[in-house]
Amino acid sequence: MKYISRRSFLKGLAALSLLGLSGCASTYALEEDKMPGQEKFQPPVLEVKPVDYDYLLTGGTIVDGTGSEPYQGNIAIKENKIVGIGHFVPGQGGEIIDIEGLTVAPGFIDLHTHTERYLAQNGRAEMMLLQGVTTHIGGNCGTSEDSIGKYFDGLGAIGINIGLLAGLKTIRMNVAGTKDILTKKELEAMKELVAEAMEEGAFGLSVGLQYWPQIYTTTEEVIELCKVVADYGGFYSTHIRNEEDYVIPSVEEAIKIGFEAGVPVEYSHIKTAQRRNWGKMSRVLELVEEAYVKGLDITADVYGYEFSSLDVGQGRSSISEDDMITALKHPLVMVGSDSGLKTNGSASHPRAYGNHPRILGRYVREKEVISLAECIKKMTSQPARRLGLHDRGLLQEGNIADIAVFDFEQIIDKAERYSPNHYSEGIKHVFVNGKQAVKDGQVTGVLAGQVLKHRKG
Repeated sequence: MKYISRRSFLKGLAALSLLGLSGCASTYALEEDKMPGQEKFQPPVLEVKPVDYDYLLTGGTIVDGTGSEPYQGNIAIKENKIVGIGHFVPGQGGEIIDIEGLTVAPGFIDLHTHTERYLAQNGRAEMMLLQGVTTHIGGNCGTSEDSIGKYFDGLGAIGINIGLLAGLKTIRMNVAGTKDILTKKELEAMKELVAEAMEEGAFGLSVGLQYWPQIYTTTEEVIELCKVVADYGGFYSTHIRNEEDYVIPSVEEAIKIGFEAGVPVEYSHIKTAQRRNWGKMSRVLELVEEAYVKGLDITADVYGYEFSSLDVGQGRSSISEDDMITALKHPLVMVGSDSGLKTNGSASHPRAYGNHPRILGRYVREKEVISLAECIKKMTSQPARRLGLHDRGLLQEGNIADIAVFDFEQIIDKAERYSPNHYSEGIKHVFVNGKQAVKDGQVTGVLAGQVLKHRKG
């Protein structure tokens, strides 16, 4: 990566400014013959305040997360914020990084992971940073920490940001153990635990209704729990009751829960599994879209593989690539990895090391399934909106400086089904809360991640 001296850069930029080419207003005079009794028109001088910075990223292609077309520009970072973007006059500063030919985007937000234990015991997060991922949300599919508050209080330094969901399995086991039928008293106790988790910063409630003992939980019980979540402004993250033969009624159940509880719905790792169900994705998406049009705040997430964790050891692919692509293209579907890690950082599925670069490299660059701008939106501002993170997910002044810089012509996954623990390629720089966590493709060891908590309203 090419670095240029601050003096040379500022001298060149100042020359452009005098020519009116820097994107900033400059002093000028309208040269016209004066009418008798009139003075030559002199517009007011507009003062341009220089932008001080710790890091100045120059000449990159900015994909800001809105879905708008990419554009060339610079980005200034000061402390933990973006303080300048596009065209501006740099002031006093630190390091200038030339990223000409590279793409700069918001740090990717992965709202469906199972990595909270890894982050608590081995939080370096190299495999995440080298995907451009700067935020993980754990506690998915119903399995979460017993206490959200204690988890956050005991968390040490970590490489990326972490937020959590409260899990139905964990809450149910703590109240009723493995019994199949809940009493009214037990349901009330579960509602209290959901409220406690929300008070401690959980973003919502996750379920895995396909898994024991969550399979025993009735639709009505989930609705009651979700009413508590709705009171706190959180959302319902659902691994639906059946992703295979009964996928349609299971989606209908998730929609019913959303409407009756008055809670937003996040449909986890959307799929129509097993070959006999391939082709049902269009109907699934129709149901989601119909619910959205009727007023339900519902979105979904998808990962970029044709095989699930259950498929890995069996050598099968239960997911149709066509169905996966159909989901990825839909405007209500964002990107999530469903990644899991052991505490030593090893994974059994390659998505933990490669999901986001795989989608960018294979499905954006090579197959041109969706545009780069739309894909970045699905990885940044869409999950940020679902989480209510108003200062992340977009490259704009005042937002937190979670930033990923990558080579769009090179970015790709290297993790494979039977060799899943290989870092992706193409990520050049990553900033987490304004600190440089990846420099020239190498993890710096800076642990700048923060705890992210949901706040009502």
